[in-house]
Amino acid sequence: MDDLLLLLNPADIEAMLGRRVRIQRKAKGWTQAELARRSTLSVATIARLEQSGQGQISSLILIAAAFERLEDFDGLLKEATPRSMAELRRLRGKAP
Repeated sequence: MDDLLLLLNPADIEAMLGRRVRIQRKAKGWTQAELARRSTLSVATIARLEQSGQGQISSLILIAAAFERLEDFDGLLKEATPRSMAELRRLRGKAP
């Protein structure tokens, strides 16, 4: 799946995340109103996220919490693992 993400632009990724929110919500048998209640967001926010993927990171985190899926964020933007000594020096702020 990571290879697919490399081919997508940010708008495509937003739309994909919106579809995933809708799929997860329907899999739980929840309405948009139920997800809104559980996530403390408005129904309009849920609808916008599902339709376009556009929203705030905080909204996505609240939705993930409602789905009990916060662990999905663990791998995002982790520190880079150096692949060479030169890269390790660069990451530590030392010139090669």
